[in-house]
This record gives sequence, structure tokens and C-alpha cells, in this order.
Amino acid sequence: MTPGTSTAASARRLGRLRRALGEQVARAGGRPTTDGSPWISGLLGGVQALLLSLAAVVVPAVVMGLVATAGTTGEVTPWRTAAGVGTWAWLLGHGVPLGTDPDLPTVSLVPLGVTAIAVASAYVSARRTVRGAWSALSTGVLVHTVGTLVVAVAVGAVGTAQMLSAALGGFCVGAVGLGLGVVARPDDDRVGPSLARLAARLPVVVRAGVRGGAVAAALTVAVASAAVLGWAFAGRTATRDVLTALSLDAPGGVSLAVAQLVLLPTLVVWGIAWVSGPGFSVGSGTHFGTDAVTSGPLPALPLLGGLPGSSSVDGLGWVPLLVVLGGVVAGWCVHRHLSAGPWWRVPLTAGIAALTAGVVAGALVGLASGAGGPGVLQDVGASGVFVGLGVAAEVGLGALVLLLLVRDEVRGPVVRTVRRALGRGDRRADEDVSG
Repeated sequence: MTPGTSTAASARRLGRLRRALGEQVARAGGRPTTDGSPWISGLLGGVQALLLSLAAVVVPAVVMGLVATAGTTGEVTPWRTAAGVGTWAWLLGHGVPLGTDPDLPTVSLVPLGVTAIAVASAYVSARRTVRGAWSALSTGVLVHTVGTLVVAVAVGAVGTAQMLSAALGGFCVGAVGLGLGVVARPDDDRVGPSLARLAARLPVVVRAGVRGGAVAAALTVAVASAAVLGWAFAGRTATRDVLTALSLDAPGGVSLAVAQLVLLPTLVVWGIAWVSGPGFSVGSGTHFGTDAVTSGPLPALPLLGGLPGSSSVDGLGWVPLLVVLGGVVAGWCVHRHLSAGPWWRVPLTAGIAALTAGVVAGALVGLASGAGGPGVLQDVGASGVFVGLGVAAEVGLGALVLLLLVRDEVRGPVVRTVRRALGRGDRRADEDVSG
């Protein structure tokens, strides 16, 4: 082999090596080139989600506690007490009841704002860290569940109900937050496609019903949010009176504002019970509904100053019809999938939509109800079963009416009947005028 031939061969090998390295770097910039150990990313993501949500709740509690006691003299509340309060608030957001008596907890009302923070933290952590593999997702959920149990034990929550609630709450928050984050990753080629294939195997009726139920549930939450805004506007005077009576300084005002923001989603969920008909209570013997209001002594929270009064609900018995209208919209969103199918798909789809919306509403109301404190506050919120049944009945009615009216075999006779009735009415009017 001549020197020129050897040099050319070396240059070709060097070129192939350079191209191979370039391809490896390009692939590394997008997604991993090998399977490696996806569970490690799940481990890191679960720990990150746990610490991020815990810090988002505990750190503000410590800061507010230190600021509130900075100007006082004598015994000062230590920062560990504030950290313990923040940790318990975090556990309440995971459904862990607070109290020494497992049969009668002092507080079991879930601050849904804290739950939202925990879910959002898990979502962000999964988007950044957890790879798109089932092993990574399951490891992250397991780590989040075990971490919640460890936090519960660390603050003294050793009761059976508390431990079960910590395990269930940690699992649900981790599964929802981490699962949504993994599916949202651009490099997910396992979890999301697997779920899509599983959904594609379901019958069209089931897919349409679940989609319609989700639309109806979202509309019900929107109507409840609008109702809460209406309460706040109508009760702004009472809210101002509560703030004036409290006479808070700047740190106290900030602490109260944060506490109310955490409880605001819970109030919106109570709005679901209000707009659907059953109503809710804030203490034993109280009732807030579209039919009547029975009020009583309430906690000194400006947020509660805007609850509807007895005079503000007059003539609002029609409000549950808005949930029925949500069922009509849900039926319209899915009717194209059923227009050419057999007639029995209509009631089945409406039933599945009603079941989906009822389960979502009932679960939310169940989380936002329970014991809000000692004494009369042991009864706060509403019955998730009753609210779920009410929302299911209203959504099912609206969806069924719409799905029936859009079918040719039903719409044709209805239109002919209406036209015939209108024609008779016109003839009778002409006869009355001529007579």
C-alpha cells in the first residue's frame, strides 16, 4: 500500500468516525440514545416533586410566622412550630386528617389550593426530569407515595386512618401530576402512545360519553366559579366589615390573603353543590342553597363574608337548569359520533356522560367537605354522593334531550308536530278575528 493510499484510507475512516459522532450528538440533543435506567429519572422526579411542593407550602408558612413574631417581646413562636403548621397544611392537601382522635378528626377539610400546588409541582418535575417510560413513571409515583408517608410519620401522624390517607393521597397526587407531565414530554413514545392505543380499543360510545362528561364537568365548574364571583360582588360590604373588625397589620393581612387563596378552590367546589341544587353547609345547622339559606355564626374569614344571604337567593330556583344546559352542550360536542349509529347508542352515551360528570363532581365535593374545626365546624361542605347524583341526573337529562333531537327519526316527527301545532294556532287566531 502506497503512502497516498494509506493517507486516503485514514481520511475516510476519520470522516466516518466524525459523522458517527455527529449523529450521536444530534440524537443526544433530542432524546436518550439508549434505554439506560429510566427508573433513575423516576426516582429523581418523585423526590423533586415532593420537595418542591413541600417547600412551596412550608417556606411561606415559616416566613410569615417569623415576620409575625419579629416585633413581639417575650416568648417568640419558634420557626419549627411554623414549619410544623405548614407541613400539616401540606398533608391536609393530600387528604391526611388532622387530629389526635382517629374517629373524630379536628380538621379533615382538604385545602384544594394546596392539592393544586402539589399536582403542579409533580407535573413540572415530570416534564423536566422523568423519562417517557412506564418504569420511570411507576418509580416516581412510588417515591412520591413513600415520601408522603415519611412526612406524615415525621410530624406524628401515626393513626391508621392518617397513614392510609397519606398513602392514598400521595399516590393520587403523584399519579395525576407525574402522569400528566410524562405524557406532555415531547420525547414520550411509550406512556402516551400506550394510553392512546388503550383508549382506541374502547367502544365509540364509551369514548364519546367520557368526552361529553368531561365537557359537562368543566362547564359545571365554570358556572360554579361565576356563582362565587357573584357572591363576592354581592357580599362586598360584609367582607369589608369583617376586614375592619379584624384590624390586621401588614404581616397578618398577607397571611390571611394566602390562607384565603388556598381555600378559594374549595369555595368554588362548594359552588358546584350550590348550582346543582343540594347546597352546602358551613357549620352544623347551616344551609346555603338556591332554595333557601339558613345561616349561623361563621369563622372570621372575609372569604366567607360573601356567601349568599337569605334575600339574595330569591327567584334563583332555576340555577340548576344551567347544569342541564351544560349537558346539552356536552351532547352537542359528541353527537357527530352517534348520528349514523343505532338508536340504543343515544341513551347509553348520555348515561356514560352523566356518570362521568357525576363522579367528577362528587369526588371534588367529597374532598372539599368534612370537619373544618372543633364544635359546629365538624360539618362543612356537602354530601359528595348527593351532589354527584344531582349533577349526573341534570347532565344526563340535557345530553339525552339533545342527542335525541339531532336524530332524523326523532327530529322529523317533532318538527312536524310543532308546525302542525303552530298552524292550528294561526287558524284559531284567524277564526277569532273573523268572528
